[in-house]
Amino acid sequence: MSGNNTKSALKRSTPKEVGPFRLLKYFIISGFAVIAAVTLLLGAFLYTRSVDTLLKGAENYARLLAENLNYNIFVGFYAPLKARGITMDLRKWDQFGALDSLIKDFTYGLRIDRIKIIDKNRKIVYSTDYDLIGKYEPPNQAVDEALLNGKDQTKIRQGKRSATNWYGVWQADTYYPLREGTGNYWMLGAIYGVIQITQDVTDQYVNVQRYIVIILLVASGLMAFLFVTLTLIVRRGERILIERAEEQKRLEDKLQQSEKLASIGQMVATIAHEIRNPLGIIRSSAEVLVNKANPDISKIKRFSNIILEEATRLSLILTDFLDFARPKSPASDPLDVRDIVTRVRNILEHEIVSKKISWTENVVESEFEPIILGDSDLLYQAFLNIAMNAFEFMDEGGSLDITIKPEESNVEIIFSDDGQGIKKENLHKIFIPFFTTNQMGTGLGLAVVHNIITAHNGEISVKSDEGEGAVFTIILPRGIDDRD
Repeated sequence: MSGNNTKSALKRSTPKEVGPFRLLKYFIISGFAVIAAVTLLLGAFLYTRSVDTLLKGAENYARLLAENLNYNIFVGFYAPLKARGITMDLRKWDQFGALDSLIKDFTYGLRIDRIKIIDKNRKIVYSTDYDLIGKYEPPNQAVDEALLNGKDQTKIRQGKRSATNWYGVWQADTYYPLREGTGNYWMLGAIYGVIQITQDVTDQYVNVQRYIVIILLVASGLMAFLFVTLTLIVRRGERILIERAEEQKRLEDKLQQSEKLASIGQMVATIAHEIRNPLGIIRSSAEVLVNKANPDISKIKRFSNIILEEATRLSLILTDFLDFARPKSPASDPLDVRDIVTRVRNILEHEIVSKKISWTENVVESEFEPIILGDSDLLYQAFLNIAMNAFEFMDEGGSLDITIKPEESNVEIIFSDDGQGIKKENLHKIFIPFFTTNQMGTGLGLAVVHNIITAHNGEISVKSDEGEGAVFTIILPRGIDDRD
């Protein structure tokens, strides 16, 4: 039994089978996935915020520029014409030249790609791109907002790409209402047009993109570095754990070998002790018969019975040792637990009567039949050993109750007696080979029972208080019955 437990423990502790650090690996990979997702979201957030900041800066710059340009156009061009009663007509070369000169002088040295002036009829009356003059502005919400509501807007758009500039040109268009002056509060004057200022913000925009790419690359590099580092640490830990497990296995193998040798030594000593007593009695009885010249018939019969009893006892002892040393592989036949219990009761009928034992059987009502798959002879031997063990602790009569509980997945068999019980300190030892409190026992009966139940993929447990009897519970997997 101890050998089997040791092997099971080794299997459970073998790193290659359960995958040490598997949970840690899972957390590492999951953590990096989360970090990667958060990094991408952070990159998107930073990109959005940076573009917003760029847009805000371009908007503020364009608004300041437009305000000053609006003022200069009104003071230097529009107001003088109006004061002289001259209608503004930029188709006249002198007016166009004056306005063009004013605007170019004002924007000289600034990164302004184009300036357009759109009148209230959406006609382009002035543009630094002369080809647009005289054309009409296509539908544009920003122009409508400026003309009707006096609101300025700034939008960023991507221009055309070239062979030398793969990322293209990014431009910021600002639409600002042109107003007539009214005293000191010229900003409150009537709107007579819209000025569109187009700025080149390519450098700023590319810098924002480069900044975001650098952040993502650095974050990805750090993640890759951490991932590789932690992976190496985990693998190193696995190797160390495997090496330690292998060393532990070697030590446990040595310990197991020592336990086997100790068990063999204990078995040999127990066998020698158990066999020597019956053999001594048989020998002394035979010597009495041999040394008597004319022994009485009664003495011959008495000593013959002694020899027969001791030979039977010797045979039972050897059977126990053989059952323990060479356990059989159980068959897998459909069995009714009730039939096995009945067989045990029939074989113990004489003992039940002679020891004045009350034997009761109870099958709990269930929609399932108490059918199992197993070996009838081995289970009979296990149940018989439990019943006989209970009889040993009932000197002056008693009761043995057997309860069978069929369930969907298993069948529970409960042996409950009202004998002397088991001492608390001995409860965990009763299934250990060679442990016994009976001077005439081998200590193998319950160990064999444990082996048989375990071989049937079942479980056996015991509860007991000294002086209050014992309860053995066996749980066996339920088989399939045609009646189900």
